Amino acid sequence: MTKNVKQRRPTLLSVAVAKNSVERKVCSLKISPPDIIGEFPLRHRIVVLKLAVIIPTWQRVRKLEACLTSLAAQSLAPDLVLVVARAEDAATHVALEEFRSRLPLEVQVVHSAGVVHAENAAIARLRAQQTHDLVAFLDDDAAAPPGWVAHIQAFFASHSSAAALGGGDIIASEPWSYHDHPADDVGRVKWYGKVVGNHHRKAKGVREVESLKGVNMVVRREQLRPLDHRLQGSDPRRGNGVFWELDLCLGIRGRGGRIFFDPSLLVLHDSDHRSIIPEAVIESTAHNLVLVLRKHLPAWRLAVAWGYFLVIGNAHVKGLGRTIVDWARGAGTGVWRACWVSLRGARNGWLVAANGHDDPEVLQDLGR
Repeated sequence: MTKNVKQRRPTLLSVAVAKNSVERKVCSLKISPPDIIGEFPLRHRIVVLKLAVIIPTWQRVRKLEACLTSLAAQSLAPDLVLVVARAEDAATHVALEEFRSRLPLEVQVVHSAGVVHAENAAIARLRAQQTHDLVAFLDDDAAAPPGWVAHIQAFFASHSSAAALGGGDIIASEPWSYHDHPADDVGRVKWYGKVVGNHHRKAKGVREVESLKGVNMVVRREQLRPLDHRLQGSDPRRGNGVFWELDLCLGIRGRGGRIFFDPSLLVLHDSDHRSIIPEAVIESTAHNLVLVLRKHLPAWRLAVAWGYFLVIGNAHVKGLGRTIVDWARGAGTGVWRACWVSLRGARNGWLVAANGHDDPEVLQDLGR
């Protein structure tokens, strides 16, 4: 008879040791161009595409410095590193001066809060310049191994039909989860509306997917469109623009583009969103997911998804079924408040999306 073994909670010391091990493995990884990945023969790397890297940032100087240091150590340098910073973020602007001699660095100054606004400012700049073939999105709290750019170049050189490419992220605060919880399904939208991410879990083999994670993704410039500003919400300080990547990716697929996930394209992600108001995250997550699905899914899938969210629910939209289970397990009466806030956000997302299939600014940009 098999005995139940209680899983031990990691200690602070074990977390520190595991994190240090992952940082050494990821950040000291040396990948020479001929050995990037077996399926990319050398003859495909004759044409090198121009790559720009977008990094939005806000008052995270130490993490930004680690990110830029990793880009300065690339075996194949990016053609442009475009950091988007707020005008009032003085400490960031001071720190950026150190990297002007180490990177092809440009700074896009913005005056409004929110990641969607920051990304849009960078996207507009790169689309106007029309000088870069590939645009990579990298969070300011992510560090790329030395072969990251070379890996991207090799992939697109050998996959001419690829419109976008994404990779995984090892969460620095819980690096064991990458290996302990492998994933068979990555970057999918189930037929009933559930969004499966799993980009932070170990997966096998390059595969075609429906969505990527914005911390580590690359898009061909001609496939870029302005992000829907409604995903940021009326108060950017209370939301994080969640699901902007899903909206971008589903738009690419809707235009016939192919999106790939390569689990060997990794970054180390020093993620921390504890400064965001929890209730606001609950509401904006449900709001944005329903808004995005309302824009891209056919009517029958939307009907099924709405029923699923309301009756069952999941981590993104906290429906009645999930709330009852959590309450029965002793989660407390606060779960009912969370359910109400989540469903309110979902309803508002539906109503916002119903005002028009696409964001008016996107329609204007596309000349439609």
